[in-house]
Amino acid sequence: MKINKLIAFSLVVSPVAGFSLKADVNGSLANWNVITTGNAYLNDTVAGRIFVGGNLAYGNQVASGEGSVANTNITLAVAGNINSWANIQHGSAVAGGTSQYIALNGGTLTTGSPIPSSISPVSSLVANSLYWSTLTPNSTVSYAPGSATFNTAAGSSVAVFDVTGAQTFNANLYSGIGLNLASGVNTVIVNVNATTINGGYVPFLSSFQNAFGTGNVVFNFYNATSIDITAQVYGYIVAPNATVNLHSGVEGGIMANSINNIGGVGVALPAGSTGSSWSGSLPDSLTPGPVPEPASLALLPVGAAALWFFRRRPARD
Repeated sequence: MKINKLIAFSLVVSPVAGFSLKADVNGSLANWNVITTGNAYLNDTVAGRIFVGGNLAYGNQVASGEGSVANTNITLAVAGNINSWANIQHGSAVAGGTSQYIALNGGTLTTGSPIPSSISPVSSLVANSLYWSTLTPNSTVSYAPGSATFNTAAGSSVAVFDVTGAQTFNANLYSGIGLNLASGVNTVIVNVNATTINGGYVPFLSSFQNAFGTGNVVFNFYNATSIDITAQVYGYIVAPNATVNLHSGVEGGIMANSINNIGGVGVALPAGSTGSSWSGSLPDSLTPGPVPEPASLALLPVGAAALWFFRRRPARD
């Protein structure tokens, strides 16, 4: 009986979750520049792949990938209907519903069959957006009149910030926001606590306007329901519950509940690329790794004490 008790208790204590750098959620961002749970209206070029969980409409061409992308690659996947004209420059398109006129540069269009759930990035990003919002901040923001600077700290490859909308995107940051990058940091998560983002012009400074800013930074609007941003955003926007209007577009990518307007998405991709510019290593709640989180570490002394207690008790027949 003593052995059984020890085994049972160890099963409660030993599963220790932690940061994982495996490919699932990072693959979702690396494969798609635009992801929606519901409908999307795109009015400018998208340099990358598009996944729409509802219906798609647009007012301009949808450019997917670079010129050497194989025509067999799916660069546009729409679970519902394609409701207006589209120009797919590279790759092929699939739609679960119907499609109006679509121009294909050698690719194919498949309609009327459900999009395989295996290619959908939605559930992974929805789960991880909530997970990232619970991570303990390890970096700080410094504020000055009209500006904010995100200061990452050395010692961790993933920098985590917690800010409010009133401090950042809803503030009058006329001098912009910047990024102070410490050695060894390869991924930045900015958790933004705000249900509504409807600020003025918040420019991004040159410290964001590079390969790191566009490919290694996530702005996690985990509880936002409405986002309206005027300035060009450098990084990836993740807003699973929000309807989004981006008047100047995003250099990187976006995941949202729905999109009403985007003034262009994506950056120049390498020849042959079928995905986005994402190169960060985000922790993934769906693939736990061996490194304990602080909350889990707190359980270890309790487990050790319990094991000591059971070992000290005399065995019973």
